[in-house]
Amino acid sequence: MTLTETKALINCDRLQSSHPQTWFDLGCGNGLFSEALKGLLPKDSFIYAIDKEPTSFRSKQIEFLQLDFVNDPLPKVFVNGILMANALHFVKDKIQFLDKIKEKLLPGGVFLLVEYDMVTPNHWVPYPVNFLLAQNLFKQVVLEIVYKISDRPSTFNNSKIYSALFHH
Repeated sequence: MTLTETKALINCDRLQSSHPQTWFDLGCGNGLFSEALKGLLPKDSFIYAIDKEPTSFRSKQIEFLQLDFVNDPLPKVFVNGILMANALHFVKDKIQFLDKIKEKLLPGGVFLLVEYDMVTPNHWVPYPVNFLLAQNLFKQVVLEIVYKISDRPSTFNNSKIYSALFHH
């Protein structure tokens, strides 16, 4: 995906604010979604981009932290939002993880999810999170769906990639 396509996939009204925001991008990979998010958030917003594998950013608005977001402690900050783009499908115990991570959200905070809309696991998506499962998981941890933002065909398989917004 290009940066423009990535921005289109995650762009929503909850990112439009006049006040700077702080976010986690959990499982940031090469940083494409972190860069897209940076371009959509208000000026002076800040993103903690977190992944097990090293990457680098050339932005004062993004700080990379090499951590296992499931098992390692996250920074001791509260955030306006959490982005997980194609990363929740690596988490086996999703309820336990979401219960823990939602505590990092400020009141009114949002969880922006991007995932493959598929149910059959494979080597690259070991624990799929289709849209229906995502709705049920987030409801169980008392994060309500606001709406499905967008979807687009996946370049890797026959499924679609969707984005959805949940709130605290």
